[in-house]
This record gives sequence, structure tokens and C-alpha cells, in this order.
Amino acid sequence: MKFKFILSLVVAICGFIPAYAEDEVESIFDGKTLDGWNCRPSSQSNNWSVEKGQIIGRGKGQESYLMFNDQLGDFELRFSYKLISDEGNTGVEVRSHPVKGKASRLHGYHADIGHIGIGDKVLGAWDFHENNRGDYLAKRGHRVTINENGKKGIEEIDNAFEPSDAKAKDWNKVVVYAKGNKLWFTINGKIASEVIDNEKAKRLDKGYIGFQLHGGDKMVVAFKDISVKR
Repeated sequence: MKFKFILSLVVAICGFIPAYAEDEVESIFDGKTLDGWNCRPSSQSNNWSVEKGQIIGRGKGQESYLMFNDQLGDFELRFSYKLISDEGNTGVEVRSHPVKGKASRLHGYHADIGHIGIGDKVLGAWDFHENNRGDYLAKRGHRVTINENGKKGIEEIDNAFEPSDAKAKDWNKVVVYAKGNKLWFTINGKIASEVIDNEKAKRLDKGYIGFQLHGGDKMVVAFKDISVKR
């Protein structure tokens, strides 16, 4: 009764109670076609297909990417992935751009995923392709702050994602966050790594997202439930 009285009083004073809509999350994969997506290089388009409501990538040794057509700045990307092959190296391009003269290469951030034993520079790590920023930006379990001169400060993340948190040959849920100069991602609800990029000369604030089939790897990977909050 006390709660009802307080609620009635609030309504009387304010005239209404505002309704807060849930954050809009947009599905960017229709489960049937690759409409809205493109392959780089286009010669490797046969590596990507749709089967049973899933995007299937079959690596045949040459690197390729399945890219979403729209550029994004700040966003949350949500998807599930499953490595069907025993091993594999894949990941997500973030704010990336095509490299002139290199059809199979992209310039931008890369959230790395792969098979469970692949190492802390890949599974759960952040990379940066094609800009001489080192072999990786952040290892799994690290939060890396890059200053304006490119120097890195490293700290460990409490209760970070570990390989034992991943499910072999089963579905793993990933959320990738890009918010201003901060980029981080979670795997199965646990933060994998984070980059705070203050190096304005090399930082990217907008670009394309996409899934990778790593060069040299013969692998099969599936993606589903792909959505984005812009």
C-alpha cells in the first residue's frame, strides 16, 4: 500500500511516468542470404556461404574477409561463433578499411578469436592490421593504454576470459564494443582484452566490421545471431 501511495504521488506531481524503451539492436544477418555483406578479395567469395541460418566460412589457405557494407563508428557488435574444425584462426575486423593495392588486406583493429590452444596473442587478444603498431595491441587478459606517442601501459584485467571459458566445437557468445577511443570485447560474458587508444595519428574512429578467415589456415567456422547497436 505504501508503494502504491508513493507511485500515485509521483504520477500526480509529474503528470506521467516516462517509458524507457529498450536499446535498439539491429539484426544485420537475415539467416538466409549474404545480402548486406561482401567478400574481400572478391575472388574468395566461394569461401563464404549460408547454411541452416548460419554464415559458414571455409578457409582454403588464402586469407579472406566477409565485410558488412556499412561503416560504423561507435557500436556494439553481438554474435555467436563455433569453430567446426579442430583448429583455426579467425576474428573480427573493427573500424577497418581496404588497403590500396592489397585486395586481401585490411587496415584497422582486429578482435582475435581462434581455437583454444592458439595462445594469448590470438584468442582473446587485440591486433591492429597494416600500420606497424607491433605484432599485437593487447594480449588476452590485458588492458592496454596507448599514449599519444604510441607507448603502451599494460595492466591485468581481473576475472578476465580464459581459454577454459571457451567451448570447443560449440557456440561461444561474443560482444565487441567500440566507444570513442576505447575498444574491448567479451567472450561468453567475460572480458577478453581492452585497448584505450590515445595515439591520434594512428587511431581509427570509423570503418567497417567483418569476419576473418586467416591466411594459411584450412578451417571451418560458423557465425550466427549477428546484430549491432549503432
